[in-house]
Amino acid sequence: MTRQQARRRTMATALAMLGFAVSNGGAAHLSRAEIAEKAAPGQVFVIDSMSSAIDNALQTASRVGPDRVLVVFDVDSTLLYDPLGGPQLGDMKDSEPEKFRSVERALMALKSLAPTEPGLAGELARLDAAGIATYALTARGEDMRDMTLRELTRAGIAFPRAPECGPPLCVKRGILPPDVVLAAAQEVVGEAELGRLGFAKGRPVGVSDGVMNAAGLHKGVMLRVLLASLGREYDAVIFVDDARKNVDHVAEAASAMPQQVAVFHYRMRRPQPPVPQATRNARWEAALGAICLALAPEWCDQTGTGASEAR
Repeated sequence: MTRQQARRRTMATALAMLGFAVSNGGAAHLSRAEIAEKAAPGQVFVIDSMSSAIDNALQTASRVGPDRVLVVFDVDSTLLYDPLGGPQLGDMKDSEPEKFRSVERALMALKSLAPTEPGLAGELARLDAAGIATYALTARGEDMRDMTLRELTRAGIAFPRAPECGPPLCVKRGILPPDVVLAAAQEVVGEAELGRLGFAKGRPVGVSDGVMNAAGLHKGVMLRVLLASLGREYDAVIFVDDARKNVDHVAEAASAMPQQVAVFHYRMRRPQPPVPQATRNARWEAALGAICLALAPEWCDQTGTGASEAR
């Protein structure tokens, strides 16, 4: 280790001891002991390797027992990512949100995703081998469940020890409507805490195969509702997500949770896509025209790409 690296590590540890979220760089390599001993409610650890979170889960399990630990992962840019990069759709998302949602679904149905790290499935298998339950909590909508499970399966990722979800959230099979989700949150979290966290209404949610689809909802609240619906007690929760908003939301909620919660902000070492963004955009425009002419999905009527001619 160089003198500069040692200095960064010392500073990262000092910040962690003071309870600050630590920026990417020196903080990605906090030792297992530092994370386990200095973690406090509301603290976020920045990591660039999934092994850091998994090592922490295994160490926690050695203290409290593997059946008392739950590890919860985000999906996009945490477990899976698009190695080709994809087209830019930000303008459409802002100006035509309904069309964006349909196009996003079509893209996700067609995409082949890849694990965020080589050997990721093997890393996750260490948790399964140790008897630790895992779950995915994704901001994808329930309408993306099939394509999500397909790509997780292709990547060798599964959640075999995920407990079944029951009441108060999973009061029936299939999609849980917004009123059921809100009622479960009110029962588990309470009106005052929901007000503090800014959770005012539910949205459709689905839970099966160890994957919770909860688009547009506060992940801290949904984590608490999920924990209360699994039919067993946990002493520790490890949460891993690439989105700053989501880790902040879970850190916010953690201050009122009875479990020890370790929150990890995962920053994957994303390689550069093989082709420039402009080329990816042009390829999508060409593909869009062909899709609309050949298949005429309903959303093509909004694109001006010739769907009406195909009819």
